Amino acid sequence: MLARAVWRAMLERRQRVSLALAALTVAAALVTALLTLYSDIEGKLRQQFRGYGANLMVSPAGSRETLPLEALAEAEKHGLAAPFLYSAQAVNQELLVVAGVDFTRLEALAGYWQVDGRRRPEAGECLVGARVAERFRLGPGAAVEVAGERRRVAGIVTTGSAEDSQVLLPIEELASTAGLEGQASLIALRADGARVEQARAALAAALPEAEVRVVRAMVEAEANVVLKIRGTLFLLTGLILLITVLCVMNNFAAIVYQRRKEIGILKAIGGSEGRIAALFAAEALAVGAAGSVAGLGLGWLLARWLGREIFRQAVSPRPEVLPAVVAVTLAAALAATVLPLGQIRRIEPATMLRGE
Repeated sequence: MLARAVWRAMLERRQRVSLALAALTVAAALVTALLTLYSDIEGKLRQQFRGYGANLMVSPAGSRETLPLEALAEAEKHGLAAPFLYSAQAVNQELLVVAGVDFTRLEALAGYWQVDGRRRPEAGECLVGARVAERFRLGPGAAVEVAGERRRVAGIVTTGSAEDSQVLLPIEELASTAGLEGQASLIALRADGARVEQARAALAAALPEAEVRVVRAMVEAEANVVLKIRGTLFLLTGLILLITVLCVMNNFAAIVYQRRKEIGILKAIGGSEGRIAALFAAEALAVGAAGSVAGLGLGWLLARWLGREIFRQAVSPRPEVLPAVVAVTLAAALAATVLPLGQIRRIEPATMLRGE
């Protein structure tokens, strides 16, 4: 009976109900798009930050100069890790820092490196930092003498950091040359941004011979970007819902005004204000449910388009946002009826029956 009454009431005022439905559909679509983007893009942002370097550094503690390379396995339990080995060696008869690098593991952490040439040296090759290349006038394909061995320059590295002043070799070759097999001077680790402190504590407990430091600049930059995006999306969601509530409220206020004679008659025959309000609330919930269903499909399409146009990343549908979107849309629909339903108490049956 209630469902039939709600359906007939909605049909009789199709124009007003359609406007409310359109507003709730748009709101549900935008909320779906924003929540989908937030759920998907936050993970993609954290993944992208992996290429901007490590957020944890594991180095020897105290007077130790190297760590056993076995520490790498412990570090890799918490994320992507790459070992470095440093040794002072003669480069074109000048003493410079030569870095031994695991280029395979480093690739995921060094996306920000600018390399003129190839990023991975082959046997008998090396990478040269930009300052070293400038000092010796080297370019890709040039020859350079490193630790008494003539090598070909595979690429010129520019990072804006210490690597610009180093020569980079495969870690196994430098370890053999320096007599430091199975050792590492530093392990760079990229842990998940939300679990950096947990990873640091776990590594400190597992590797008492090592000092584990958090790269604050990297952690804070990642946190700031994620928090700003989160805050922006939530602010937009709040504004969208506020505008929607005002729009739907105006339509339901008009519906209550148009039906004031009907409300007066219902009161006159014994209908309580609570039951009459429940009837209008049921109409609002029905419109909200229809708007949320329609908005979900539109929102997923909008999220895909925004992800491709703004973030240049594919965004996949997130079924887990469905309950949140439905709940938010229904809450907005109910909130929009609070003031209009207050008008019901001010409607006097006698006045309506007299036609005043």
